[in-house]
Amino acid sequence: MYLFCLFLAVFFWLLNALGNNYSTTISFEISYKNFPKNQIVLNDLPQHINIKVKGLGFDLMAYKLKIKPSVVTVDLATLKDYNQKDAIITKTIATKRFQPHISTQLGEHIDVQGIYPDSIYFVLDKKVEKLLVVVPNTTITYDKQYQLFGEILLKPSAINVTGPKSVLDTMNKAYTEELILNNLNETTTEALLFNDEYNNQNLSFSPKQVFIHIPVEKYTETTKRIKLNTVNVPDSITLKTIPGEIEVKFRIPLSKMAALESAIFNAQVDYMQINEQLNHKLKVILLKHPDFIRSITLTPSKVEYILKKNE
Repeated sequence: MYLFCLFLAVFFWLLNALGNNYSTTISFEISYKNFPKNQIVLNDLPQHINIKVKGLGFDLMAYKLKIKPSVVTVDLATLKDYNQKDAIITKTIATKRFQPHISTQLGEHIDVQGIYPDSIYFVLDKKVEKLLVVVPNTTITYDKQYQLFGEILLKPSAINVTGPKSVLDTMNKAYTEELILNNLNETTTEALLFNDEYNNQNLSFSPKQVFIHIPVEKYTETTKRIKLNTVNVPDSITLKTIPGEIEVKFRIPLSKMAALESAIFNAQVDYMQINEQLNHKLKVILLKHPDFIRSITLTPSKVEYILKKNE
């Protein structure tokens, strides 16, 4: 009996309370449509607006209990008068223009007293397209005896980027996301997206990813002895180097060992290095060698010489 009386008291108190007028704030989601095709909105747009309303408690409670969220649609077709020749500009849409739509959703018994913010600001820039060179952001280490064989290749090596003119005017390269590969011991191909920072600059890429190809080979170290040649020696002089040949130490891919026998090496010293101070040693220059060898060392790198005047 006590609980029943308590329930009745609360029930009648609620009926009395909900019969009074109240002011409160409710939130509407914002949906944007008809974005300008030739412009880009640079700033973050609000996703909600707050509506100050007044009405009977019954009506406000009925609205609050609605499951489907309330939405205001902002039509950006009014921004199409943007002058393409201008730089970055700001446009404004007053939120009071949404009041009839909001009032229809709330019903005739709820009075709209204010909409906040009172305006929505749009910072606009021209949308342009530019072809940019792709630069991979890589950190690669190789397993023992393994090395890069040739060049790292990107496909495509250049991409079309669409975005604000003020941003693309300062760019001539597009960097990929970071790729870290440790102890690489085989040829590898990876798909790469672009740096996350570009998302904050309203940039879009076509295609959205590139492929990086990293050729890797196992190398071994070997040596080859080659004869020294002399150049720019006057006809009246004979130049003899000591020693007459040098040792070339280098790293070579195992797959190219068979090609080493027919490979051409050309090492030389230049008589023109001898100046008035009479240098006692001449620098050895490796003028020609196979393009597939790496880590080249010449022994000796400088040689002594003897000059003999021809009779």
